[in-house]
Amino acid sequence: MRDLFFSSALVGLLALASPAMADENDWAGLYKGLDALDGSIDYLSIAPSGPGEFELRTVPSIMSLCKNGRGWIVAEGRLADDNRLHRFNARAFCEDKEPFDIEDRFFVRDAQTGIIRFDASDDRRPLIYHRISTK
Repeated sequence: MRDLFFSSALVGLLALASPAMADENDWAGLYKGLDALDGSIDYLSIAPSGPGEFELRTVPSIMSLCKNGRGWIVAEGRLADDNRLHRFNARAFCEDKEPFDIEDRFFVRDAQTGIIRFDASDDRRPLIYHRISTK
């Protein structure tokens, strides 16, 4: 009986501690956000490419970095020691001009809600993304 109690307590503690044990599977998925400045609906895809590494794609309905508003962002990502996702080697692709580099960013993910926050590339306004799929 005592062993059953301790086993149950251990399982309970592990269940409570699991959100703190974030890994790359917590980041992977498809996210959707609303850009408050231009009203665009943005889609963010985070796909694992190796241990702790990701391929990132952002496709907004209106891209303020592009003159005609149509474009997308391609980048690499790597988990940082502080559980943030570092977006680097980011390039913007616009229909009306050649691809160009954009600044690195750090994504912050809320462990309980899964919401991702980071600053926009053009004026650092906060962007918020909700995960809509894990596949």
